[in-house]
Amino acid sequence: MALTEEQRKRIEAHRKRALEIRKKKEAEKIEENTSSSVFDEGGFVQENKKRKIEDNGGKKSTPQTKQSTNTTDNDSDTESHEDFELNASQYISQTDAQRLYCVPKGTLDVCAYIEKDNPHNKGFAKMKLYFRKEVRKRAHKRFGGKQGLILEREKRRKKRSAKDLEESKNIFG
Repeated sequence: MALTEEQRKRIEAHRKRALEIRKKKEAEKIEENTSSSVFDEGGFVQENKKRKIEDNGGKKSTPQTKQSTNTTDNDSDTESHEDFELNASQYISQTDAQRLYCVPKGTLDVCAYIEKDNPHNKGFAKMKLYFRKEVRKRAHKRFGGKQGLILEREKRRKKRSAKDLEESKNIFG
């Protein structure tokens, strides 16, 4: 079966576009490999590197620097922080956000995040790292503050413990 001239033109246009995308990705990979690692000095320390952020509207943009973000958020309320948050990174993984802050996946879907290569294997899907401050704020709003979140976490822990105990009773028949 022969291709029409229109089909050949579309195929050629798609081929050129694919080559441009490949070149762009290779250039990004080279740039990424030459910059220092995100995990340098024990945490996420690259504030000046451009990162993709998805805002609530689903548009991609580059974030402002940490200094300008801190001016809008009141960080002086350290009493809203729990012990495990005091020297923690400003980013949190999806799994940890759901476990520590008891927020569902749907809530995380509307939170801003950055994407980083998966440290376990470069071939895996990129990690989504959420801003801890935003996740904490949404959790406190959902559960009525810090104490409500602590109570919810304790309630879930007890429920999980009771379930495990019930399953262990039925092990031997």
